[in-house]
Amino acid sequence: MNMKRTTRYHSYGAALLAAVLLLLTFSCAKEKATGSNDNSRLYFESWMKVHYPEVKPTGLGVYIIEDTPGQGETLTDDDAFIFIRYTATDLEGTITGTTEEDVDKQLGNYSQSNYYGEEIFANSSENTSAGLVELVKGMKVGGTRKGVIPGWLNVSEQYSTEQEYLDNCTGSDMICTVTLTGKTDDIYKWEIDTLERFAARYMGGVDSTEFGYYYKQLREPDDTASIRTDSTICINYVGRLMDGKVFDTTIEDTAKVWGIYSPSKQYAPVYISLAAEYPDITMSSTESGEGSTMVDGFSYCLSNMKKNEKGIVAFYSVYGYGTNGKGSIPKYAPISFEIELVPKPEE
Repeated sequence: MNMKRTTRYHSYGAALLAAVLLLLTFSCAKEKATGSNDNSRLYFESWMKVHYPEVKPTGLGVYIIEDTPGQGETLTDDDAFIFIRYTATDLEGTITGTTEEDVDKQLGNYSQSNYYGEEIFANSSENTSAGLVELVKGMKVGGTRKGVIPGWLNVSEQYSTEQEYLDNCTGSDMICTVTLTGKTDDIYKWEIDTLERFAARYMGGVDSTEFGYYYKQLREPDDTASIRTDSTICINYVGRLMDGKVFDTTIEDTAKVWGIYSPSKQYAPVYISLAAEYPDITMSSTESGEGSTMVDGFSYCLSNMKKNEKGIVAFYSVYGYGTNGKGSIPKYAPISFEIELVPKPEE
């Protein structure tokens, strides 16, 4: 019985949308279509007339269909970066992206290699979807909005008017539910403040030794002499985000505890080939294998460690995965590693 009602509803909606499309097509028949978005705009406007006929667009052309105000500070143009959680769908309701772990698990799309949680975006259409920037405009921290973004605004381009976007951009229509969790006018100050809190909690409040770089020794080395730069050493490590969550490790039990265990990965100490310049230091799963370079903060730390030393290092994203992130490491993320120099298997 419910299935029949659902089918009838969708059939009615589809018929209504088709009728609106026919009416709009007839009314525009005297105007020759010349733009690349003419058909897309016709479909989008027809869809809006069927589903949200009373909703008016913002100045740039985003349709806000739900708005729950927050209690925090208001987002302004001076705030260069926004912190958000979101779920996005196409016009048919198929989820195309989310920051929510529970949502991906319900859909069967969960992956331990994905990052879930608050994400950072530039508050500018030069680097972020123009439609998303328009959607969050004027929100207060803690608020949630749901909006319909036409495809020509779902692009990282900067124009002043909707017509310019229509003339120059194409993309996919999107319905986005977004919660503004924070904002900042200085992303690197935010990173340093985050590192200071991490250092106070996990590193005994040590000061930075370089801007954005912190190190605390957990075990003294056997020898104070530097290790030769043509040497190969072995290490175990545990990589963490600032909330303490482990994103990578060589230790099997740690991987299992944090839910990132993969049966295809070999959990054992890795080989580090030192070099005269720290960016040239490489890591390999075997002593004779071809190694790969690491992020600067990790390799710089290794270049200063000594035999049998153990320590924890934390650094900002400039020394890590930068503005792009990687896998379960988000953009602009300070990260830390606990690193332990261990004997080679044959020693």
